[in-house]
Amino acid sequence: MGLPCAPRPLCWRAVTETAPAPAVSAASQAPAIEVRGLVKRYGEVEALRGIDLTVEAGERFALLGPNGAGKTTLFSILATLRAPTEGGARVLGRDVVAERDAVRREMGIVFQEPAIEQQLSGRDNLLLMGLLYGLTTPAARRRADEILGQLGLADSAGRPAKTLSGGQRRKLELARALVTDPRILFLDEATLGLDVEGRRGFWGHVRGLAAAGRTVFFTTHYMEEAEVADRIALIDAGRIVALDTPRALKSRLGGGVIRLQTEDDTQARAWLTERGLAPEPGTAELMLLHADPAAVLPELLRHLPVKVRRAEVHEPSLEDVFLKLTGRKLGADAPAEKAGGWRGGKGGRGRP
Repeated sequence: MGLPCAPRPLCWRAVTETAPAPAVSAASQAPAIEVRGLVKRYGEVEALRGIDLTVEAGERFALLGPNGAGKTTLFSILATLRAPTEGGARVLGRDVVAERDAVRREMGIVFQEPAIEQQLSGRDNLLLMGLLYGLTTPAARRRADEILGQLGLADSAGRPAKTLSGGQRRKLELARALVTDPRILFLDEATLGLDVEGRRGFWGHVRGLAAAGRTVFFTTHYMEEAEVADRIALIDAGRIVALDTPRALKSRLGGGVIRLQTEDDTQARAWLTERGLAPEPGTAELMLLHADPAAVLPELLRHLPVKVRRAEVHEPSLEDVFLKLTGRKLGADAPAEKAGGWRGGKGGRGRP
């Protein structure tokens, strides 16, 4: 028998260490994630409006969008923390509602907010997770030490979690998610609050996990983090507006981007529009897409009827793609997904 669930807000059914390995089935050959016609309503608010997507086994898949776009709602449904209103989702071939416990046994999750016990040592946090999943104490200790060593936390494993640096605590969150050797990892804004060096270190470990065959599904608002994904889904107002590789998404814009700031942007915008160079809407500055921006910029600077304060040319970014598709920046807030909605939280508060 597995251990009974501890009194935690998110408590997943334990699995015994001695349970026989499951036979290879059709489910094991299925895509890592399948979502069809997914709708989620909170009263009159429709947070998801018919989501369809497939994530293949072993992919690093990013969900990218502004606050309120539906990222958290979709993430929480896939992580079995919420139930959809319509449609369905399967993770590792299993229905996230009807087979919730089976999904949870094969997934690891890192929440946006801390889920580790701050008073316990790093080693004891991992030991507790192993025991909750039915490992014997010796097996849980071995697994904890193995993961701590892999993530470079062995030297600080005996210290209370609250005394660790921000980067060490995020790595400990990742270590906690790996105790059960999951087939799929869900990461919700997992590096929020870390500096650039800390984010690079965290994603270095995640890349290693993906290379070993694990599927990684993550949300982020950092452009450089989304770039590490094999594919990215751009979500806005509860719908997927684009889904492709980072390179393919950016190639949709073609050429490059010109950004201008002038003494009178209103006059400059009108002048450019009259000449068939209408700037993109939704930006405070002037943004133009052009097949050969480096060639056209000198002509613009020479003939614009207002003084140019700043001009730059760069290759298209994911931010530019989102702006082109939606008319607003990724950093802009969308209408709220729901009042008081699930935001991760310690221990995964917001259990369905």
